[in-house]
Amino acid sequence: MIEGTFDEIFVGRQPILMGVEPNSFCWIVGNLAENRDGETWATHFDRFDQLEHAVTDAGSGLLKGLKLANTHRQQAEREPIAHTLDVFHTKREGRRAWRVTESQLWKAQQKADDLWRPLEKRRQQGQSLLGQTNKAHAASCEAERVLKETIEIENAWQHVCSALEWFTPEGELNTVEAARAKLDLWLPRLKGKTWEKTVRMLQRAESLVFLDRVGKQLEALPFDQAELQDALRLEAIRRCPSLLQGEDARSRALRAWHLLASLRMARDESFRTVVQQVRKVFQTCWRASSLVEGINSVVRMQQARHRRLTAGLIDLKRFYWNCRQFRTGRRKGHSPYELLGIKLPADWWQLLSWQPDRLRQHLSGQ
Repeated sequence: MIEGTFDEIFVGRQPILMGVEPNSFCWIVGNLAENRDGETWATHFDRFDQLEHAVTDAGSGLLKGLKLANTHRQQAEREPIAHTLDVFHTKREGRRAWRVTESQLWKAQQKADDLWRPLEKRRQQGQSLLGQTNKAHAASCEAERVLKETIEIENAWQHVCSALEWFTPEGELNTVEAARAKLDLWLPRLKGKTWEKTVRMLQRAESLVFLDRVGKQLEALPFDQAELQDALRLEAIRRCPSLLQGEDARSRALRAWHLLASLRMARDESFRTVVQQVRKVFQTCWRASSLVEGINSVVRMQQARHRRLTAGLIDLKRFYWNCRQFRTGRRKGHSPYELLGIKLPADWWQLLSWQPDRLRQHLSGQ
């Protein structure tokens, strides 16, 4: 396993340590544990000798476990595990902060409206408002201030989110340097205590490791740079179709280029190979642990059906999940084990009757 996404969920107060190989969607870790501290996680990371990149949230146990595992690798003179701080959880925390910001704006506007409403009624009745509008004016000024601040925060959050994408809004390949420069410019504008956690997460270097990883893989592709840049441009349009919209000169020129590039890809096999390899790089580089959240939902569903969720039951569920074939998506017709290159001699139900030594002997021959 080269890539892995990791998280934990709870059965009562007991944690279940979860791990998924994202390319195959194979459920590789599902262990009931006594705790979720760094030492416990480190023992799991140490099991995967080929692990190069881990995607996790900002949980203290996970972060300490990765640090300990990398210390063990350093002592053995091996490459450390690269770590990406999960974009999924970062954006979710940002959306939570945005909802609080919106709520503050609504409350400020509601307060001003509540103060003006009886005054407007008095004015319609011909009564004097002399000396009675001070609080209402102050509330309106406060609502305007909050509105301006909210607009600035919304604008900043949109720019921050764009820094976490593979491509910039202009269609250029995003880099660690460009993303960090954008974050340094816009993060200070996310003001208020509600945004402090989001800002801290985005200030960490691990938030942009995925960009460095995909950049190195693209550099390693043995293709002509001109063809590689054209393939990247096509991939940017595929992921950001809004680039083709608009009636300005740039959008019209880009639509014409996209038409010619599409014809070239249909007729030129070598260029089509470049495009496919570039697309494969992006498909096999991960920046979010949303897949492990999907497996978590499977465990929660099983937890709802059983009063006790034992280690054996989790192992049985994990074995079934990894043997079943996907019905939809790009993994359709394949099981997670098949996508990992594991060929099983029978279906999962028959394998349950095999002795462990027999199965171990069969797998060791692959």
